[in-house]
Amino acid sequence: MSTARENTFEFVSNGRDLGVTVLNAVMSDFSYGRHAHEEVAVGVTLGGVQEFSCKGRRFRSSPGDIILFNPDEAHNGNPGGGNALEYTMLYLDPAVFNGLAGSAADPDQEEYRVEETHFADPVLRALILRMARLAASPAADVPAIEACLYALAGRLTSRMGVYRPNSWTAAKDTLLLRAREYVHDNIEAAISIDDLSRAAHLSKYHFIRLFRSQFGLTPHQYIINYRINRVREELAAGTPPSDVAYRFGFFDVSHMHRHFKRAYGLTPRQYQIQLTR
Repeated sequence: MSTARENTFEFVSNGRDLGVTVLNAVMSDFSYGRHAHEEVAVGVTLGGVQEFSCKGRRFRSSPGDIILFNPDEAHNGNPGGGNALEYTMLYLDPAVFNGLAGSAADPDQEEYRVEETHFADPVLRALILRMARLAASPAADVPAIEACLYALAGRLTSRMGVYRPNSWTAAKDTLLLRAREYVHDNIEAAISIDDLSRAAHLSKYHFIRLFRSQFGLTPHQYIINYRINRVREELAAGTPPSDVAYRFGFFDVSHMHRHFKRAYGLTPRQYQIQLTR
């Protein structure tokens, strides 16, 4: 039985300046003509069946499957079967993607192309959907979007077989210590990866790789971790959780709760009660 629905195409561009645009689409009776994108396009089929042709092959994507087109790969697309097709697609600026992939991979390349067009990957699916939520949320800060983009690049380079796992280096580079001190000195302000790479006098993507190698965390993870540590100090001193959240750059109290509980298993209020009872 068919389920006719209106064709809708919603583009979200909160992260456009960071190199990502999101498309949330529902297609009932619409078909794409053959075309190609300049970006890396990677998405998830959410409902119905997505039929398309690319690189001389015909594909059928079911809910949960991943679809990926490299720049300039011509393809078409249409709903398959009687149900409406629903999907989410990320369009990644190739310069941004190649830079992030280079910071996660070994060896470096000027361009990274994923040979797979249609496949299953629950981890990548979760990252794509997280990126779509971040791009649509006014609460998402720049480091959160950049961290998700980096994780996406890491997952894709892992599928390509060129990912370089995190490694711990005992000797801290002076330039990276400058970036770490910048975080410590500006933890109550909004901090971007660009801010940190400038503080370290390194290119953005080179900085991401070196920071992860030196400290075992991405820059965004380090910022969140340091914020949570400062929150713990304030809670121990009796500062109300609502006051602490905004002071240390969280969008609201629930945003702080999620990160705090993920690290300590308790909400900030529960933690404070245990320390002060």
